[in-house]
Amino acid sequence: MKDYYQTLGVSEDASQEDIKRAFRKLAFKYHPDTNPGNEKQAAERFKEINEAYGVLGDESKKRQYDFARKSQFAGVGYDTGYKGFQYSQQDIFRDAFSNQAMFDELSRMFAQAGLRFDQDFLNRVFFEGKGFMFQFFTTPGGVGQRTYQQGYPYTRVSTYKPSLIERLFSKVALKIGKYALRKLFGFKYEPPLKQGLDQHIELEIPLAVAATGGERQVTYKRGGRTKKLMVKIPPGVKSGTKIKLKGMGIIENKKSGDLYLHIKVKG
Repeated sequence: MKDYYQTLGVSEDASQEDIKRAFRKLAFKYHPDTNPGNEKQAAERFKEINEAYGVLGDESKKRQYDFARKSQFAGVGYDTGYKGFQYSQQDIFRDAFSNQAMFDELSRMFAQAGLRFDQDFLNRVFFEGKGFMFQFFTTPGGVGQRTYQQGYPYTRVSTYKPSLIERLFSKVALKIGKYALRKLFGFKYEPPLKQGLDQHIELEIPLAVAATGGERQVTYKRGGRTKKLMVKIPPGVKSGTKIKLKGMGIIENKKSGDLYLHIKVKG
């Protein structure tokens, strides 16, 4: 097991401020921009430092990591069914950079120092230029998180629901608009195909998974076939949260909608 405390040079009882301070110092020192002529080696060290901070700077992951370390030292192994800390380096990066608070803090920190931390930089240094995708989710209060896919800008989905009067007014306006188009210009209005391609599924998860995060299998019908997906559940998710899986909805005329998972926490 990697020693993240050693990577950041802090003790196991270090406070979050101590961890953040140590990370900032090392991140500035080994950022590729501050190591001209030695960017490749610096980038590897920079990744290790960010991986360590992605765990120790996240209260949930830090608790899991500390528990795994103590269990390891106590002799708890695979033969007992315990598999230790299960996050890969890529898992840690994805979770850290899709955490809006942490991502914004890191972006601000490096920007103030005149160092890069943009999408292209993240893609190249942390994801080997293969592109990366973070799951999008919103809460009923409208708080959203970034979605990145192959370096394209993030999008947001509104959770606003129009009132009954607004919906009725929209229907009347649509009918008037279609009539005017047909009479004045001979056009026949066809609604965008995309409107009916999104799918919505309720996904129940245990309270423990909601607190610490994890993966759940989703089974649903798509194009007359049964599809199975493994979906990453972010830590701290609550009932009412929506997870958007882009392009995984209904397929029609070579176009596909999105799949929305509506989280329901049970337990």
